[in-house]
Amino acid sequence: MHDKYGKVVRINPWEVHIDDPEYFETIYAPSGPYSKLKSLENRFDMPQATFSTADHTLHKTRRAALAPFFSTRRIQGHAPFMQNLVDKISSRLTHEYVGQNKPLVLNDVYGCLSGDVITHLAFARSYNLTETEKWESPFTVAIHNMISTAHWMGHFKFIVPTMNLIPKKVLMTLAPKFKPLIEFRLASEMERQIRELLSGQNREAKLASHDTVFAELLNSKLPPHEVSQLRLQNEAVSVIGAGFETTRWALTVSSYHILANPAIYKRLREELIEAIPDPNEIPSWATLQNLPYLSGCIEEGLRVGYGVVQRSARVAPFPLHYEGYVIPPGYPFSSDAFHMHHHEEIFPDSYAYEPERWLDDPKGPDGVKSLSRYMVAFGRGTRMCFGMQMAYCEIYITLATLMRRFEFSLFETGKENVEFWQDFVSPQPKPGSLGVRVLVN
Repeated sequence: MHDKYGKVVRINPWEVHIDDPEYFETIYAPSGPYSKLKSLENRFDMPQATFSTADHTLHKTRRAALAPFFSTRRIQGHAPFMQNLVDKISSRLTHEYVGQNKPLVLNDVYGCLSGDVITHLAFARSYNLTETEKWESPFTVAIHNMISTAHWMGHFKFIVPTMNLIPKKVLMTLAPKFKPLIEFRLASEMERQIRELLSGQNREAKLASHDTVFAELLNSKLPPHEVSQLRLQNEAVSVIGAGFETTRWALTVSSYHILANPAIYKRLREELIEAIPDPNEIPSWATLQNLPYLSGCIEEGLRVGYGVVQRSARVAPFPLHYEGYVIPPGYPFSSDAFHMHHHEEIFPDSYAYEPERWLDDPKGPDGVKSLSRYMVAFGRGTRMCFGMQMAYCEIYITLATLMRRFEFSLFETGKENVEFWQDFVSPQPKPGSLGVRVLVN
């Protein structure tokens, strides 16, 4: 549509979409008092989560209580725990997969890792998913089922209220697809975790050497109604869902492209071997960030993995002006990461995975702005993903450790397993994908 009609397209009666990289930071301004669409607040049945909150002022209050937990300094304190989990994975690969000609599905491994990380940070209670025999994570099925219904829930707003009127056991029988989702978010685990936190019965949280996400909320200056069981339950589903899915996909996409390109894999291995002489002594996250080619592989993986692909509309309380057009107050406007990451004047041969494009402090088309300004996998503005540093930490540690300690080769896996085929808020491959499968040596 943009090719035919230009940069500004009215994509439906109530929203305009703007495809202009230089206007992206106006749409998602770092200080813009923009709200999200109220009509989409309840599509995941967690309307009180910070992510879902439509109103700008309320969102700002809720975000302010959560954001300090995800600061770079705080995340650095959690890096040893992440390294410990990756070490456990390494041990399993050594004993169960090396030289066994036994395919390993990286999507599942990364799903278990991400699940253990985010639940530990949220509740100080790990599910030990990385120790499950077949790398089974209930979050994988639950989150996939949740996001796969996003469009239905968004367009047919009666579905969520109707489902909430049906007893959960009955609903799980009538609609088996929702069973793992209900078990994950309402019927059992999340509700119990929050209840224990509110009552002070979460022994792990009391004894933990670190604060948890929800301890942060309970100790914040939020008013009592903002730390109710229902609100914290909504926040739990949101934080765990976001912390799980986006990081899992970023690791999967990066790993595939590295292994599918022998020259890239060789150069990365050479850098890691030089920087990490002893594979049993992995440097800190801060040190790993100084490895240019590893950093390039990660940035490029995030770029072609997109983060969230679905457009996220904003609503301004005042008129916006763009190239002769006036967007009235209250009229939704949007852009998205997919279009941003495929502007050829910014990212030449944009569908190709090229870590080299991130080396030597690259600039955008004007020769002044950093190229990183145009990489928006974590969003931009007042609603930018506050878990960005957590994701970076997990990705750096995981890729550096596994790519240094093992030699992987793809097993019956093509590019279609990481290509954006369908939009379920996050990018999803073609149905029937078996994941990125590898052999370990």
